[in-house]
Formats: sequence, C-alpha cells, structure tokens
Amino acid sequence: MDLPHRKSFSPDAAFYVGPRTGPKFLDHAPLFAVEVRSPEEYGPAAERLLRAKRAEYFAAGTQVVWDVDVLREGIVRVFRAAASELPRVYHRGDVAEAEPA
Repeated sequence: MDLPHRKSFSPDAAFYVGPRTGPKFLDHAPLFAVEVRSPEEYGPAAERLLRAKRAEYFAAGTQVVWDVDVLREGIVRVFRAAASELPRVYHRGDVAEAEPA
C-alpha cells in the first residue's frame, strides 16, 4: 500500500481477492475488513482514531468496513467507501451484509 502514515493493515477479519502471498502480509488492502472493538476502543478519542483508520482503509481501496461493537451496544456498523460517514446499523439478531464487497 502507498499511504503516507500506514504501511499495513491488520483487521480482525478480512476478505481479499488477489494473488496468494503465503505467510507474508498481503500487498493490497482487503475488499472487506472487520474491526472488532476492544474495551479501550470507546469514547471520543477512540472514535476519532477509528474514523481515521476507516478513511485509510477506503483510501487504500477497501470497499466495506465493519465496526463490530459486542461489548457495549451489541451492534455492527457497516461503512461503505461510497458513503463512508453514513453507516448502516445492524442489531443482535439481524443479518448483516458487506455489499458491494
């Protein structure tokens, strides 16, 4: 990836289409990335960091990013590159999707 402040991503889960790299890191961003919040990823400062990280995913070519909050709200926010500030929110029991990835 060619981003000014990031050389790699390490999402909690991802979907990637491209050549296999074996045990090496992938050379490109995934089409779909999942970030599961840790206990310390709450509050205004954490929200700013997560927003910046999503922006970097989208700048690198990721189409969809899930923000999974199982600790507090029990929701999945689905962000898309085409509308990166307007997530679709899924609650427990809903079936979330990752279109267009």
